[in-house]
Amino acid sequence: MKRRMFLKMAATLAGAFGVSGLPLPVQAALKRLDPSRIPQLIYLQGLSCTGCSISLLQSTSPSPLEMITDYSQLVFHTDLSATSGKQAMALIDDYIQGRAGDYFLALEGSIPAGMPEACVIGHRPIADIIAQAAQTMSGAVAVGTCACDGGIPAAEGNPTGAVGLAEFLSSKQVDKPLIQIPGCSVHPDWLWQTIVHLVRVGMPELKDGAPKLFFQRTVHEQCPRYHDFQQEIYAEKLGDKGCLFKLGCLGPVARGDCPTRWWNGGQTWCIDCNAPCIGCTSPSFARKKSQPFYRLSEINRQEVSR
Repeated sequence: MKRRMFLKMAATLAGAFGVSGLPLPVQAALKRLDPSRIPQLIYLQGLSCTGCSISLLQSTSPSPLEMITDYSQLVFHTDLSATSGKQAMALIDDYIQGRAGDYFLALEGSIPAGMPEACVIGHRPIADIIAQAAQTMSGAVAVGTCACDGGIPAAEGNPTGAVGLAEFLSSKQVDKPLIQIPGCSVHPDWLWQTIVHLVRVGMPELKDGAPKLFFQRTVHEQCPRYHDFQQEIYAEKLGDKGCLFKLGCLGPVARGDCPTRWWNGGQTWCIDCNAPCIGCTSPSFARKKSQPFYRLSEINRQEVSR
């Protein structure tokens, strides 16, 4: 096998399964690749709870340390960087003004398009910073549902006019590569393995802006309780066996491989805990008052009314 073909295959495996679980020779081959291909990452936070950043630190394959030191060059992160104040702003400005070389922008959280003063960095509205970065960045990664589609900050009735990165860039007529990784919070594998794919292979194949590797099918299609749904065996209250659709499960409108990937290092996931999927990867997540996260079955309503 030619070296180029071997490295391409190894890179594809890294993107699909994580780096630390690969055979040692493959890991070694990946680490010998030209470090100049590793992208500089400027990671900013808009309207968010920082939950996605916390989730990313729970990564196991690869670990956060490996990602930050071996497979990316995390130039700045609002929570993780030691630098702050004027020094941090000078660092950010060097990149977004095009003085420090190529970089990718990672954004967590939505952008308050209707109330710029609702989110500022160094006394500058984040909307202005992102608008400037859009002209110099090589591409962008929207981290989490807030950054992708507005999320909770964009819920019906909010005063900020919060929007996701794609809508914001479109309003500025910016056409740069954008990878959207939804989730509230985002699964660490979804982001880190996308970064690995971006570094070792290139842009991943996308479906509606998100990597097909993770978001090609709905949660409902892959759910271990799908058979219960087909047989119309429904849970009537939390703790019951059966399909959780009557309790508000939004798996049919949410794409993601949660049923096969699981969370917390592969220990559990929402349905396994008998909790309905709240559709956190859906563009409509948290947007309408008329679509609550949980619904009451008739039995639940009778119990509540007593």
